[in-house]
Amino acid sequence: MIEEIKKSGKPYVFRYRPDNDFTLDEIKESYIYFQKRELLNDPFDSTPDLIDLKNINIKKLFEAIEVKVGKQKIDYIQKRLSSTQLEETIKESIPDFINKHGIACFSMLLGINMPLLSNYANNHKGLYLQYNMDFDPIFFKGIRLMNYQKELKKISIELLENENDIFEIFYLKQENWAYEKELRLVKENFGKYSVNRNALRNIICGYNCCDEYIDSILESNKQNKHVSVWKMEKPTEHNRLKLDLIK
Repeated sequence: MIEEIKKSGKPYVFRYRPDNDFTLDEIKESYIYFQKRELLNDPFDSTPDLIDLKNINIKKLFEAIEVKVGKQKIDYIQKRLSSTQLEETIKESIPDFINKHGIACFSMLLGINMPLLSNYANNHKGLYLQYNMDFDPIFFKGIRLMNYQKELKKISIELLENENDIFEIFYLKQENWAYEKELRLVKENFGKYSVNRNALRNIICGYNCCDEYIDSILESNKQNKHVSVWKMEKPTEHNRLKLDLIK
């Protein structure tokens, strides 16, 4: 949409993508892939090591489980698992719980932020996508700005008290990443999640994006009649973005 191309700030978010077939498929099939945390480029991103599980009140925990499953099942569990075994099982399950979630990264910043196009769009050979979240508020529900910290602080978790605070792990990053102004969306599992086709508003190719890949973008974008495709001109001035309309 031509009238939206230079808009930023809520409800607009930007997703930076490399020049590969996965990007083309996301455009064509209208989905976003939510990645496993261990495959992100920051090794400390959402690391389970930052979860500090406090002493577990086993009696209180068994009482809570009994409410959910009934006395017969809780008696069976207590016979099979000692208090120590249950506590160890809970601690061991935390990495699996975190790693099964999927993460998608967006930015508040359009293409004027050159490092994003360099790092995530294959040195300007890829592209970035402009989304309007208002077209799919259910999909974008829960999107949050990252919490950038000088030193990553552990998250104290006490079961039956603040266990939902474990989700804060997904939104912590060291402050040397703050230039990205990242907005993050987390889903229960990694993989593909469909997004309303109308949420995609514009496709902006980096200035090193080759003609062959642009042709592939245009082919993948055929179903998105409302989406305009642009190419960025190589900047000659700081903080100045110039785009040429392709289609």
